[in-house]
Amino acid sequence: MGELGDRGRYSCERLIDLMIDMSSNANAAEDWIQDIEEIFGVLECTDQQKVKFAAFKLSGEAKRWWNSEKIIREAEGIGIIVWAQFKQSFFDRFFPKADRDAKAREFTNLVQGTMTVRQYAARFAELSRFTTYLIPDEEKKTRKFEEGLNYRIYERVMILQIQNL
Repeated sequence: MGELGDRGRYSCERLIDLMIDMSSNANAAEDWIQDIEEIFGVLECTDQQKVKFAAFKLSGEAKRWWNSEKIIREAEGIGIIVWAQFKQSFFDRFFPKADRDAKAREFTNLVQGTMTVRQYAARFAELSRFTTYLIPDEEKKTRKFEEGLNYRIYERVMILQIQNL
């Protein structure tokens, strides 16, 4: 079980207890997975523990979905599910590819327009988390942000040669 042994297992359970109120909202689904993975990154949890803990903390529609998934997997003779499979199934259900693609398109087309710089920055940050595959490094992310600014602001910002947000 790793260096943390039983202590790691119980810490993992206790931390996850603090955080989950699941809904079928795409942003909530993404946040939920990110929060859990942050905890798993700190603690030594096996793949099976990750799935068990995450499934235990599901509620409402998400809990019904997972119970149905388990029944289907058992009927098909599919055994243990690893974290990557759980996460993919979870995203397929609560944050479908069409929704992820729509967020990516929205990010690609995002410009400041009538938003304040603060509003634009907030929207940029919210959408950019769904498109890490489109912008692989901080410098490209910064350029994308700058290019979306209104031209008068963009001209002034370009002089500064900002390297990261």
